[in-house]
Amino acid sequence: MSRIHSIDFEFDHDYDLIGIHSVLADYRMAYYLNKYLDIQLRRFKDDLDFKSENCSFPLYTFEDETAYASWSLIANKHVFTQNIAGGGSNLFLEETKISYLIPEKKKVDYFIKITGLTDNVELSTTLLNINKINNIMASYAIDPLDLKSRDNLIF
Repeated sequence: MSRIHSIDFEFDHDYDLIGIHSVLADYRMAYYLNKYLDIQLRRFKDDLDFKSENCSFPLYTFEDETAYASWSLIANKHVFTQNIAGGGSNLFLEETKISYLIPEKKKVDYFIKITGLTDNVELSTTLLNINKINNIMASYAIDPLDLKSRDNLIF
């Protein structure tokens, strides 16, 4: 009798995660975060793509080599239009749909993923500075282990 062995693999979610509610476009969000947090987020050459879901999310990154920290800004929403058949005719109508990077946090517009912060004081200071930005309604820390779709944040 042979045994089948399976290996469970759990991704490492050892990072700080911030949720942001804002109406700012992604490039404006990156600009203001750079200004208020003294970082240098730049648009990553590729979006974060989920081909099976037919959606992608803009990604901005910054590697702070002096502080050994890595910063990522990612949009939570992908808005797209989809053609749907009109009621019994050959005409097509468009329907707007939204896909979410983290579906259980639909009200969050952006996530900041930070690897390498040294303590909670640094995270608190970061949150205070983010909340100073006009057009940001709120920002707060999120525990990635509380998210069902946390593996979407592995990139």
